[in-house]
Amino acid sequence: MGNFIKKLFVVLLLALVQTAVCNADSFKGKIVNAETGEILVGATIRSEINPQPGWSIQNSSETDSTGCFILDTSSEGRIMFTFSMIGYKNSRKVDYAYGPEVKDTTDFGVIKLQPTALMLKEVEVTAKVPRITMSGDTIVFNPEAFKLKEGARLDELIKKLPGVERRDGKLYWNNKPIRMMMNGKDLFGGDQIIGQLPAEVANKLKLYDRKSELARHTGNDDGDEDQVLDIQVKPGFLDKWYGDVKAQYQTKKRYMFEGNARKLSDHDPQMLYLQANNANRYIDKTMSSTMNSNIDGDGKSQYGSYNYQHNWHTKGTSQYSNNRFDISANLGHYDGWNTIGKSTETFFPNKEHTFAVSENYHYKHNFKPQMEARLFAYTDSVNTISVTAKASYEKSRKTNEDKGASYGYEPNKFEYHSLNAALAAKPGDALYERLITRNRNYQSSEQQNRNLYVEYAWEHFIGKSGSFSLKGYTQISGNDEDTHNNRDLEYLREKRSETVWQFYSRDNKELTTKLGATFEHWLGKKVYVNITDNVKYSRTNTTRDFFTDNNKQNVVDGTPTTLDPNNTMSNLMHTWTNQLTLKSTITPVKALMIMPKFSWNVNHEKSDYRYGQLDTTAVRTSQTYEPSIFLKWKMSRVRNMDLSFAYNTTVPELVSTFGYRNTVDPLYIYTGNPMLRNSHSHTTTYNYHRMWLRKQIVLGLSASYNKDINPIATLYSYDSSTGVYESKPMNVKGGDMWTFGLNYDQGIGVYFRLMNKFALETAKSYGFLTIVDNNDPNAVPELNLQKRLGINENFEFSYEAEKVQLTLFNRLEWNRYRYDNASYNTSPLYNSVGIDATLHLSPFELYIRLADDFRSGYATSAMNGHKLMSMAYVSYSFCNNKCLLSLHVDDIFNKDIMYDSDYSAYQRSESSANYIHHYANLSFTYRFDAKAKKK
Repeated sequence: MGNFIKKLFVVLLLALVQTAVCNADSFKGKIVNAETGEILVGATIRSEINPQPGWSIQNSSETDSTGCFILDTSSEGRIMFTFSMIGYKNSRKVDYAYGPEVKDTTDFGVIKLQPTALMLKEVEVTAKVPRITMSGDTIVFNPEAFKLKEGARLDELIKKLPGVERRDGKLYWNNKPIRMMMNGKDLFGGDQIIGQLPAEVANKLKLYDRKSELARHTGNDDGDEDQVLDIQVKPGFLDKWYGDVKAQYQTKKRYMFEGNARKLSDHDPQMLYLQANNANRYIDKTMSSTMNSNIDGDGKSQYGSYNYQHNWHTKGTSQYSNNRFDISANLGHYDGWNTIGKSTETFFPNKEHTFAVSENYHYKHNFKPQMEARLFAYTDSVNTISVTAKASYEKSRKTNEDKGASYGYEPNKFEYHSLNAALAAKPGDALYERLITRNRNYQSSEQQNRNLYVEYAWEHFIGKSGSFSLKGYTQISGNDEDTHNNRDLEYLREKRSETVWQFYSRDNKELTTKLGATFEHWLGKKVYVNITDNVKYSRTNTTRDFFTDNNKQNVVDGTPTTLDPNNTMSNLMHTWTNQLTLKSTITPVKALMIMPKFSWNVNHEKSDYRYGQLDTTAVRTSQTYEPSIFLKWKMSRVRNMDLSFAYNTTVPELVSTFGYRNTVDPLYIYTGNPMLRNSHSHTTTYNYHRMWLRKQIVLGLSASYNKDINPIATLYSYDSSTGVYESKPMNVKGGDMWTFGLNYDQGIGVYFRLMNKFALETAKSYGFLTIVDNNDPNAVPELNLQKRLGINENFEFSYEAEKVQLTLFNRLEWNRYRYDNASYNTSPLYNSVGIDATLHLSPFELYIRLADDFRSGYATSAMNGHKLMSMAYVSYSFCNNKCLLSLHVDDIFNKDIMYDSDYSAYQRSESSANYIHHYANLSFTYRFDAKAKKK
C-alpha cells in the first residue's frame, strides 16, 4: 500500500494539468408558411428533455429575420421539439440530444407550419423587436419581444429565455447553475426574489460567462467561471419596493400568513420577510439562503428577517467584482411535536428471541435570534480581503415521554403484539407471562447555545501567472443544558419494579480555528498547479454533573440530590489537524479525460477524560490517505463510458476507544472499546451509455463494487433475567456489495414515452449475534452473516401534449434478507402504482395524483397491506396575474402514514411517525408592484 501511495503521489505531482471544455449539441432549421412558403420571423421553438423520471429540462428559441433558428442543449436524452407561432398550427419533431461532451449539429431542414383559418383576423402585423442579439460573447435578450401576460413576474420571463432551464428550484444555462446579477452586481437575495419582481422592471437581460477573479487578473482561463444572467433594470424602477403577501387557511384550524418586500437598488438593496403559521412550516429567508421545511410531525412558527447591502468600487478595479458590505438580522421561534412508534429486534443465537415495542412523544420550543455581517473589498488592484462574522443565540425547551415493552418468543413462533397490548397485560394473561420489561420515562430539559463565527481571507494576484491566498476561520461556542429524567421501570421476570429520578447539568465550551494556504500557478497556457494546505486546531471542554436517586425522600422539587459518580464525566480535548490536497485534470487526447486527486490527513489528539471510575489521559496521532481517480472515454457520438475508483479511511472517535460505561438508561447500557481500529473502504464504478437514434432508444448500463474493511458494528450483551442490554462498538469482518443498473428510455412517436430505471443489488455484511447471559468481558461473539438481494425499479409511461400530461408509474422496492439463523429471514416489499394527471387551461391549472401503495413482509402488522394515496391541486390567476387563488387537498382518503425500516446483520427496526396529512388548503396571494418614475 505504501509503494502504491508513493507512486500515485509522484504521478499527481507530474500531472497537474487542467483544461476546461464546454460543448453543446445543436439543432437548426428553417420555418415557413406551409401554404405560401413565406419565411416566418419570430416563430417559437421549444424543446423538452426528461433525463430521468420526474425531471424535465425545457429550452426555447425563435427564428431570426431569415426564418432560421439554432437551439443548443447541454443535457442528454430524448428531446421533443414544438414549433409554434400565433395564427399557425403547432408542429412537433422528436430526436436525441447527446449532452455537453458532444459538439454536433442536427439539421431539420424546412419545417412547414399550417396557418389557421382566422390567422389574418387574429394577428396584428407590427414591427418586431428581435428577441436575441449578440454583443461580443454576451447574449442579449429583449424582454419587450416576449409574449407575457400583464402583471407577469420576472421568473416567468426568465423561463421563456432560450437555453435557460429550471431544475430543483434553481436556474441553469447549459447545465450549469446561473449566478443572478443586476446591473453588473450580484442580485441581493439571488434566485429567491425573481418570483416577486414584475417582468416590466427588466430593460435587457444579458447572459454571459463571468470569469473567476484569478482568470480576470491573469488572462488565463482556469475553468472556474460562473454563468451569469444580468438583469438591466429600466430607469425609474430602481430604489423602489416590490413584494407579495399571502394568506392561507387549512382545515382543522390551521393558518399561514407570509409577507415579502424587497427594495431594488444598485447601491443599497434591502429585503424584509415576515411569516407566522401553525401548519408545521419553518421558513427562513436571508440575503444568502432560503429554507422551507417541516418543523416536526406538527408545529407552529413565527419568523422575521431584515437584510441590507451597500455596494461600491475601489479606484482602478471597475473591471473586477464590486466591493460590498452586507448585514442581516433575523429572529425565529417555533414549537414542534410528534409521536413516533418503533419496534426493534436484536438477533440472538439459537435461543429465545426478544422483540421490543416503544412509543416516543416529544415537544420542543425553540427561540433563535441571529446576526450576520459580510465584507468583500479590493484594497488595491491586486489584493482582496473578505470577512464574515456571524453571531447567534439559541434557547430551547424540550420534553420527551417514552413508553416501551419487550417480550420473548420461541424461534419460528413470532407473533406481533402492540405496545398498548403489552402495557395493558395483567398477571394471568398469556402475553404477560412472556413480558420481560416495561418502562415509562418522562424527560424535560432546557438548553442554551451561544455561537460566534468569524471567517477571513486575503488573496494576492501575482501578475499574469496566478495567485496566493490565505483563508481561515475562528469559532467560539458554548452550550449548557439542564435535564430531568423520571423513569418507571418493571423487571417482570424478577417480579420487581423501581422508580429512578435523575438530573444532570452539562456544560460544553469549544474553540476552533483554521488557517489554510492555496497556491495557484500557471506554467504556460495549459499547465495549472493548485496546492492547498489547511491547519486546524480545536479545544473542547465538556463537563457533566449527574445526580440519581431511587428514594423519593431524597428528591427535592423533582430534583434528586445524591451525586451519581458513575455517570459524572468531564473531557478536555485538544485536536490538531493538517490536510494537504492535490488535484488535477489531464486530457491526453480529446476523447479521454483523467482526473486524479490525493489527500493526506494528519490528526493529533489529546484528551484528559474522566467518566465514573475511569480517569485517563490519552494521546493519539493518526495519518490517513485518500486517493481517487476518474476516467471518461467518449468512443463515438453514440457511445461513451467512465470508470472511477476511490479509497477512504475512517478513524474512530477518540472517546469511543475509552473504556467508559454509561448507565444513564438502566435498560440500555453503553460502553466504549479500547480495541477499536480504523475502518477502510474502496469503491469502483463503471458506466456505459449507448444510443440508437432512429429508434429513439437510450440504454445505460452501470456496475459498481464496494468493499468494507474492518467496519464498525455494535455488539450487544443481554441479561435474560433482567432484560437489560449492554452495547459497545466493535470492528467486524468486512463485507461487500455489487450493484448493477439498467436505464432504458424510448420515445414512441411524438407524444408517448417509456422510461424504466432498474437496479439489482447483492450485498454481504457481517454483524455479531447478541451475547446472552455471559458476563465474561473476553467472551467471543458469534458472527452473523447477512446476505441481501435487492431490486429497485422506477417505471413510467407518459403522454405529453401541450395542455395535458398523463403519467402511469410504478415504484418497486424489494429486499430479500437471509441470515445464518433462518428464523430471522425476511423479504419486505414496497410497491406503488398510480397515475399523475395535469391539465393546463389558462387561467386554470389542475393536478391529480392517485396511487395504490402496497407493503408486505414487515414485522409491524400495521405496515402491511394496501393503502390508497391521493392528492389534488387547482389554481386560478386573475387581476392581471397579480392575484392567485389555489386549493390543495392532501391524502383525500386519509390513508397516509410515514414508515421507515432498517435491517443490519445484528438488528432490525421498523418505525412510523405522525405528520400532517388529510387536509384541504386554500390560499390567496397578492403581489404589489411599484411603478416607474415619470420623467
